[in-house]
Formats: sequence, structure tokens, C-alpha cells
Amino acid sequence: MMPIEGNTHRFILEMERFCAYQERSAFEIKTKLHRKGATDEQVELVIKHLISNNFLNEARFVEAFVQGKSSIKQWGAQRIKSGLRAHYIAEPLINQALASLSKLDVQANLQRWLQKKQNSLKTEEDGPKKRAKIIRFLLSKGFTLDEILKVV
Repeated sequence: MMPIEGNTHRFILEMERFCAYQERSAFEIKTKLHRKGATDEQVELVIKHLISNNFLNEARFVEAFVQGKSSIKQWGAQRIKSGLRAHYIAEPLINQALASLSKLDVQANLQRWLQKKQNSLKTEEDGPKKRAKIIRFLLSKGFTLDEILKVV
């Protein structure tokens, strides 16, 4: 392996610390390095180093992202999928991770958001306008229309 020049070595050390803090995607690393002025060649070297030293692992990132967004942010599968696509994660990896989501947890999250929105709309009279607001809100949280229509 060829010796690594000073700037690239500095980028490697910074990105090792960045990845040690929490799981990261290759997209996040590329973005951060480009902001710091790294060349494409340096970015590739840093990413290869991070992968080979197990600082960067897409499968681990996807798992952490899905679990965090589902349990902490209480997002639905569609919003999680959208978030992973924004990180340029491969579709098979996304589908595999979403399959691991518990249907009960998704339903519980849906019920929580539904209750919250209904409470905020207590003063509005029931009707198609109120129902549409609830549906739009739940769609924005990442639930499918089929899931929503079953509970609204």
C-alpha cells in the first residue's frame, strides 16, 4: 500500500472519529469530506480505509437508521424508506431492513400519531375536511394510505 499524504491522513483520522460516534453512510462521509475540500481521489481513499477497518458498514447503518427512526421518531416505513434513499442506500438493503420492522410497532406508532392529531383537532367538527387533515398528517409521517384508511 502506498504511503498516505498528510492531508488525506488528516481526513482519515477525522472521519474515523466521525464514524466512531455513530453509524454513518458513505454518502455522509462523501458530503462531509467534499465540504472540507477533499478531492474525489481522497474521498475514495478515505472511504476504502473506513470500510476495510470496519468504521463504515452500510448494513449496520441501515439497521441503526431503521431502528432509530421507527422507535424514537416513530416514522412509518415509507418515510424511513425515503430517508434511506436520500443516503443512496441500495434498494435490496432497504427492503431487507424494512422487512425486519415489527408490524405491531408500526401499528402502535400509527395509533399514537392518530391520537395526537385527533387531540389537536378536537375543536374541529367531524367531517371530510377533518378526516383529510388526519390522513395528510399520517401520510407525512410515512404510513401507507392502506394502513391509514384501516384506522381512520
